[in-house]
Order: sequence, then C-alpha cells, then structure tokens
Amino acid sequence: MLNPNNDRLDYGLILAPPAGFDLDFAVGTTYSLDLDALVGASLALGLSEETDSELMSNPVCLLEALRSTGDRVALFCEGGQIHRPSSVTALYILLEKMVFSVRTAKRRGMTTFPSFHPKFWLIRYKSNDGDLKYRIIVLSRNLTFDRSWDVSYYLDGHVEKNASTKNEPVCDFLRYLLSQLQSDRNSREKAKRIRSLIRELPTVVFETAEKEFYDFEFIPNGVKKAAGGFYSFDKTELFQKTFHEILIMSPFLTGGIIRSFNDRNQRSPIEAPRYMLITREMSLSRLKSEDVTNFKIYTMRDTVIDGETAISEGTQDIQKQDIHAKIYMVRKYASTDLYLGSLNATHSGVHSSVEFMIRLRSKNRYLNMDKLTASLFGSEKDGSDNPFQEVTLQNAIIDEEDEKTRALDAVVKVVNRSNPSAVIKTEEEYYSANVHFGACDTKGFQVEVRPLLSRRAEVFGEDIVFERLTMTQLSEFYVVSVSDSEQTVARVLIIPTEGMPEDREKKVVSSIVSNRDCFYRYIAFLLGDDAILSMLETNAAEGDPGGSVNRQTYHVPALYEKMLQTAAVNPEKFKGIEYLMKTISDNGIIPEDFKKLYETFKKAVRLNG
Repeated sequence: MLNPNNDRLDYGLILAPPAGFDLDFAVGTTYSLDLDALVGASLALGLSEETDSELMSNPVCLLEALRSTGDRVALFCEGGQIHRPSSVTALYILLEKMVFSVRTAKRRGMTTFPSFHPKFWLIRYKSNDGDLKYRIIVLSRNLTFDRSWDVSYYLDGHVEKNASTKNEPVCDFLRYLLSQLQSDRNSREKAKRIRSLIRELPTVVFETAEKEFYDFEFIPNGVKKAAGGFYSFDKTELFQKTFHEILIMSPFLTGGIIRSFNDRNQRSPIEAPRYMLITREMSLSRLKSEDVTNFKIYTMRDTVIDGETAISEGTQDIQKQDIHAKIYMVRKYASTDLYLGSLNATHSGVHSSVEFMIRLRSKNRYLNMDKLTASLFGSEKDGSDNPFQEVTLQNAIIDEEDEKTRALDAVVKVVNRSNPSAVIKTEEEYYSANVHFGACDTKGFQVEVRPLLSRRAEVFGEDIVFERLTMTQLSEFYVVSVSDSEQTVARVLIIPTEGMPEDREKKVVSSIVSNRDCFYRYIAFLLGDDAILSMLETNAAEGDPGGSVNRQTYHVPALYEKMLQTAAVNPEKFKGIEYLMKTISDNGIIPEDFKKLYETFKKAVRLNG
C-alpha cells in the first residue's frame, strides 16, 4: 500500500483525463509553486502527456497545452511562494490565467498570519457524449520539482440522483477559495466554474478503489463551515481519541503536538500502546526528551537523502531528498484510520494553517503498524533495503542555512502583504509598468524587484517604474529578490495590473506560430494527424522548410480528410483551430486554401467562436 519501491503514483497520470474524456475544469491548491511544474501539469491535464514529456521542449505543443487549460484551471498558492524559474519565455504570460495568490487573514487570538498549505485537486472531466467524471486528489506534495518522498491518494466519482452531505467539507473549502479571487474578468469566469462545482458536488459519489478502505472523510482545516464555525483538526478524533497504535510521519514537528500524542493514553486503561515517529533529522532538535518517551523514532538514511545526482550545464548538483509525506495511522481494537494530506505535526499546522486531509477507514486485518512498517521498511527491519534508520534525540542537527532562508522568505511575505498593484502605460512603441507597494519594513535586507520577463531590476520602494518594456515583457509576475549579504532568496509575486494591452496574448502566439511550417504543425497537432507531421519532417529534411505554394496545395486533401473525421468524431477540437485563426497575426502565414477549407467546416460544426 505504501511501499516506496512498488506503490508509486505518477503525478501526471493522476491528473490526466481517463480514456474517452477531456479536461472540463480543475481546481488545484499548493503551498509553493514552480511555474515549470505547472506547465508540466498543463501537459497532463490538457494533452494527457507525462509532466516530464519531451513535449516540454516543443513550443507548439506547449502553446496548445497552455491554451487548452488556461480557461479550465484555477490553481491557488501561498502568496510569495512561487519559485523563480531558471529560464522563462513569453509563454509564461499564458500561465497568468491559471494562478491565484492567497493571502490568509488572521483569526482571533492569532499573532501571525496562517499559511495556505493544502495540496489538493478537484477535477471534472467530460466525454464527447457529455458524460461527466470527477476526481479528488489529496497530496502532501507541492507543485514543484522537489525530490522528497511524498504521499498521494485519489478517488474517482460520478453523479447520482440522491444528494448527500459527504462532500460538504469540499464545498466549504471551495467557498474559501472563492473568497480569494479578485474582481477582474478572469477571476469572475473562474468563480462561475467553481460555483458550478459546488452546486454539483452534493450529488457526486466518490468511491475508494481498494478493498482495504471501507469509508473515507474529507477534512479541511482553517476554513469556515457553511453551518457556522471553523474546521479545526484539534477537534477531530485524531487529536481527541486514545489508541493502541499510532504511526506519525511528518517532516516538520512541534514538541507540544508530539507530546499530546505521547501523553494521551496516560488517563486510559489501555496497556502498552505502540508509538512510532518518522521524521527528518533536522526536526529532532525541536523536541525534548519528555515529548517522545513512548516513541520509537526513525529518520531517512544519509545514503537515501544524498542518493540522486543530476548533471546540469557541466556541473554536478546533488539532488537531495528527504521525508515530505504527512501520514497518521491510528489503530484502536479492530479499527484503523489512515490520515493523509498536507498536515505537519506542528502547532501552526494544527491550529492555524489552511490545510486539507483525507481520513481513510480500515480494519486491523488490512492495516496496522506491523503491516504499514513492513511496507515502508522492506522485508527486514534492519535490512539493506530499509530506507529508514532508528535514531534518538542525540542525532539531532540544526540546519542554520534553513533558518536563514526562512528569515528571507518572511521578508518576501511582508512585501507580498503590502497589497502591491501596477498600472501599464503606453509610451510610443514601448510600455512602462508603474508598480506601487504599501509601506512595509525591509530594514536590514537588500530587496530588488523586476518583471519576470525582463532583466531590468530596481531597488525596492513604495513606487517603482519599469520603462521601455516591450509588449511580451509585460506580465503580472514579478521577481522579488531578498538578500542579507550572505544569502539570497528570489520569489515570484503576482501583482494585479491595470491597462494590460488586449492583444498581448496575440503577440505571444504570433511569436511562436511565426511561419507556415509552424502553422501546419500546430494544425496537425490539433487534429492528431501524425501523417502530416511526418510529411513536414520529410520536407524539412529535403531542404524545403519555408512552406512553398506546392507544399501548401499538397496539404489540403490530407487536411480535408482529417478535418472531416474530426468534425464527425470530436468537433470540440475546432475550438483550438478557431483560437489559432483569431490569435496569430495574419501576415501571409495562413494559406488562402486553408482559410476557405476552414470556413466550410466552421459552418458545418456551427462554431461561432
């Protein structure tokens, strides 16, 4: 069930539509975000490709993936936790439609702002016949390229006539996400789609696919209930009931939370309960001996942490990995519960952060500590295939570099919470971006800001002007770099912007589809016509890359046959062609014969844009 060698799930395959279905709409959440990882997720959702597919290097395929998912994906992340990409292209402009930054509000009694920490997807797929399927994915993994060990679980669902309240926690979670949207047109459109999911969920039945689990429960944290009050983990059975066995896997810890498990059975007649904690070595320093008197403690072996090496630009970079999964297994008598999701065993996670977990109900004969540790540790507890080692608190280390990074990240969050805004102004053939930040304290740190698609950086201040920007350098993504003279952290902020040129997306698309060869490749890709793609490659090999008149005429019969088939089987694909026809600059790139052919099919499939 949780064997790291055998029971692996591929993120892309989990997101990809089932056979015969396409993406209709998806809502996702993550704490930290890598924009390249979002591009990979778009390939999976829009094109059913793997997230590390070779198509990542094909601009035509990337353009179609982002086009097909831009209006169909709403991804929410913690403000100030978008990682700066190593390299960017103008295609990143198309990601702006998908990404929404969350700024959590303080609740009464809190001294700090809660974190937005859930890792969750709700996806609706649709077939050509109009059938709907739903998928809920609960993870511990952020949408990044981090190599750490995570856990994920998904359930598929279908519509039934009778309504129930089982999905009400998901509906309340979606209502929280709605509260984070702005009033711009893109946000309003995404809000409509999210509200439609909320209306449908009461009649959607999700089912576990494994015999080990007979029931489940969705558990958000830190969001309002429609019936009143807040969802709070400390009120759940996980934090209230006694137990015979408990296994906690959490990368980050707070001594008080672990101690609440350690001491819970003292007032109960339960004899000799079993306790196990699996964590990171650096987290042991946050515990005292009295917090873990009953626990056996395990960390990942150094050989696993340092295990994978990648070669990049001629330099060797160790890709370290460690525990990042959040798992709580609790058994009492014959009943066992398995909790999976985003919750760390920390005070902030339990009492303040916005989180999402799933509780899976099982029985002792299927799931208990012996069975779970056998999966995690391998055939022999002390064997060479066991990635974990038993340790004591004396093994604790303090990661000073991590503490410094946290301090720099805190400055980024302060800047993000100053409610920045921007206005674009036209200056002849160029543009200027006038960015305003509210007052915030960055003393002791060097802070710079630049547009994501420009290398021009300015020292942080309440008002910054970036001049002589081209249209494809304009973006709502800005890089904020914070340095303490020893270390630098760079994060991407989303800054709401007024005055963006309406034809900015057209300029980006035209920069990709810049000649007839590329145009034909896009059309062939949309229609799924491998024969045309092969012909294009053959002609290019024969020295005819420019798209001659003879070649244009040669394409028409093949395209006519493929478009006829597509019109009968999957007319939705014509929306992609319509987008291309409207978006690219028509400076002789679109052949006249194709224009006439397309107008005929457009009327046949009743496409009105």
